[in-house]
Amino acid sequence: MNKLFRLFLNALNIVLITLVYRLVIGASFFNDQFVFISPYLTLGFLITAAYIAGSIARHFGLPSLTGYLLAGLLFGPHLLGLIPQQDIQALELINALALSFIAITAGGELRLASLKNNFRSIISITLSHTLLIFNGIALLFFCVLYYTPLLALPDTVAVLSFSLLLGVIALANSPSTTIAVITECKSKGDFTDIVLSVTMLKDTIVLVLFSVIIAFISGMYTGSTISLPLLFEIMRHLVVSVVAGFVMGVLLILFFKYIDRNISIFVIIASYLAHEFAHVVGLEHLLMCLIAGFTVQNLSRQGPRMIEAIENSHLPIYVVFFSIAGAGLNFNYSQASVIMVLLFVGARTLIVFGSTYAGAAYADAPAKIKKHSWTAYIANAGLALSMLIIIDETFDGWGAVFKSIMLSVIAVNQIIGPILFKFGLGKTGEARKL
Repeated sequence: MNKLFRLFLNALNIVLITLVYRLVIGASFFNDQFVFISPYLTLGFLITAAYIAGSIARHFGLPSLTGYLLAGLLFGPHLLGLIPQQDIQALELINALALSFIAITAGGELRLASLKNNFRSIISITLSHTLLIFNGIALLFFCVLYYTPLLALPDTVAVLSFSLLLGVIALANSPSTTIAVITECKSKGDFTDIVLSVTMLKDTIVLVLFSVIIAFISGMYTGSTISLPLLFEIMRHLVVSVVAGFVMGVLLILFFKYIDRNISIFVIIASYLAHEFAHVVGLEHLLMCLIAGFTVQNLSRQGPRMIEAIENSHLPIYVVFFSIAGAGLNFNYSQASVIMVLLFVGARTLIVFGSTYAGAAYADAPAKIKKHSWTAYIANAGLALSMLIIIDETFDGWGAVFKSIMLSVIAVNQIIGPILFKFGLGKTGEARKL
């Protein structure tokens, strides 16, 4: 009875704060004179509503972040339309800060000892995913789009381009989602270490693969070919990002060692500065922050203190990040897009399961890795969203179609992915809190 009463109070609280927010936003004097305050009111509303929605999700045995995502999706511009699109865009900086924070967390959770112990499983699953998911999805959709009038793309080059990019998007995962579920469940062990390592390693591969494929597709349209200097430039870009991340990690170590004050706040500030620096210089800020966290954890004794500081401050950041991410998700309801979304999600899920099992079996991994680790690789926001923006801006015409369809795919995967992963963690026995 107490649980039902708390559930009722949570639902009532969401209704009440929604009404208050709607009254304030809809007031004529507010729209005329205080428009600049709107994003901050929206942020406050999202944090409150998403936090309560997270509590409701936990009541049903779901991850909290599922509640955060659904709250953002429900109140966002694509469903109820309570939150205006311009406010979501105004909060992108906070979203980027949170992503940097999560990347530092991911790096801090990677320990050399565990990587060495599970090296064969990590490499085998990563290679299996790279080969089977990318090629399987690309080949499947090339056949579908070439032999059916599903999207009516203009020519074979567009069909090939569309298919290759679908393969890259299918390979990408969501480190932020993986970290959030692991943190909430307080999960530790070989299973956790392997899925986190594979997720981060795959996204590094996706960065390189995406850059090469974009260059290849552009070459098909212009008649040029991928040059060796271009490949060197891509590698230089990644290497410089790694070096910058190492330097950032050393600076974090010095702060933890000699200043030792307001560590949680400093990690948040460092995340913001890392994002701004990477944006100005043109580096991969996720890779940079990942290396920084990895450096602190494995090249000093300050790793446990950094993780403790992160655990003390992660909740509001996760609430903000996933609620804003949910508000930005979109479902496109045209018949062709529905078929594409269902086919993509279904085919990708099957290939993820098969390739994970094959990679784990080849490495003689424990049964729990073979049976359940695939659940960690369904969510695919984060890097995928960044790639969609680039695709939309690079390819006129079908780029917008691609983005629209894949936003719906990401929305579906972000909802079912955390639920599956929490289930997988529960089956392995590594989750300390469910």
